[in-house]
Amino acid sequence: LGVKIHLPVDIEIAAGFSADAPHATVSVDAIETSDLGPDVMGLDIGPVSAENFAQVIRDSKTVFWNGPMGVFEFPAFANGTKVVAQSLTEVDGLSVVGGGDSASAVRALGFSEDAFGHISTGGGASLEFLEGKTLPGLEVLND
Repeated sequence: LGVKIHLPVDIEIAAGFSADAPHATVSVDAIETSDLGPDVMGLDIGPVSAENFAQVIRDSKTVFWNGPMGVFEFPAFANGTKVVAQSLTEVDGLSVVGGGDSASAVRALGFSEDAFGHISTGGGASLEFLEGKTLPGLEVLND
């Protein structure tokens, strides 16, 4: 269908799930061979991936974002989410932030809510609505 799928090329890995865990940025091919060892966690997309995604978003006319890029609550792992959120404010069209975590992220990272076309805390329900599924909350309105 001519649709291009964009995947991360680098990732922020950490030795554990904590704000001060030892961490490093590596290519996705080097996750298990990093200096941190093979038992690491991916806690954010890397800076190259973040900028790649941001460029695709800025070039789009409609963007529906559902889910942070990383553990934005930890400053060391918030960059991917911040870069993607910033790019949504630059869309020349409609940008929708969908889901409670995404809504929390844009607020926690200091973005003004009016910088986005719409913010919804119902991420799963929004995705089901886009799929064409009947939503119980809307169905009852038809009765």
